Amino acid sequence: MKAENSVVENQLNRIIENGRLSHTYMFEGDAIETLKRYGEYFALNILGDTPRHARLISEGNHPDYFYLETSETTIKKEAIEDLVRRMNRKPTESDYKVYVIEAFEKLTPRAENSVLKFLEDPPDKTIAILLTIDKSSILPTIHSRAQHIHIKGERNDRIKMLDALSQAELTTVDVLALNAQHVKDLEASFSDLRQAAMAFSAKWLGNHPLVLIEIKPMIDLCQNRRDYGLLLQMIDGYVRQCLHELLDLEDFRPFGDEVKNMKAGQRIEKLSHMLEEIQTANRLLQSNVHPMLVFESMVICSKG
Repeated sequence: MKAENSVVENQLNRIIENGRLSHTYMFEGDAIETLKRYGEYFALNILGDTPRHARLISEGNHPDYFYLETSETTIKKEAIEDLVRRMNRKPTESDYKVYVIEAFEKLTPRAENSVLKFLEDPPDKTIAILLTIDKSSILPTIHSRAQHIHIKGERNDRIKMLDALSQAELTTVDVLALNAQHVKDLEASFSDLRQAAMAFSAKWLGNHPLVLIEIKPMIDLCQNRRDYGLLLQMIDGYVRQCLHELLDLEDFRPFGDEVKNMKAGQRIEKLSHMLEEIQTANRLLQSNVHPMLVFESMVICSKG
């Protein structure tokens, strides 16, 4: 695997060059292939970027490197115990030992507790790289022991994951940097959520007298709190596209030509106020306020 993003590469290289490696890193993002690529890149540079190390890693034969993955729905305690046995051996090819756990959110509770014990007292110069596309399900005690590095999925990896989407839907996902794994998990529901967000936003921008009635059927499409956040991201994108068009800018068009005459009758002050209310709505959602109240408050408060 070849890393492609020089910004991420430079960030990882600086960590190594500073000479203060932590015991645990959590790479979080929305495309597992991208995370795998940078997990391997980071591991190789920790062990030493030489042709020999690169070859041993690619062959799966590096004695100081272990990559744990599974095609099953969970990673069990036995797999973690095997990893711990391997990592308790002294390094032979490098000064460090490095292990990567792909899709860390797959760990069963017993497996997670086993790895937590290992993270609390790891052997000297043993580095963990945990890859996750759903950090919300991971124990807070593991989060607290990890250095977090967010890596947005690279465009090709994101598009490969979302081959069932239309080009217009892909554009929305790409421009708004929506979580590709979340969108993939939604399957056909994403199209419904997107259409609902567009319909609601159009009425909100147009001061439609029935805009509040649009809220309940829209949030009824959501299955969990992550979906409410996704809705707000798309509503934010719709309003921002309107703002950019009002300013005669063409650099931000998540909904392309699907939206006609967005800027008619709009004012910059009004759109800026709407965006502020969306930010407030996001904070309220994160504080577990009921979604219906959040969206209603967003609309009512935006009227001043």
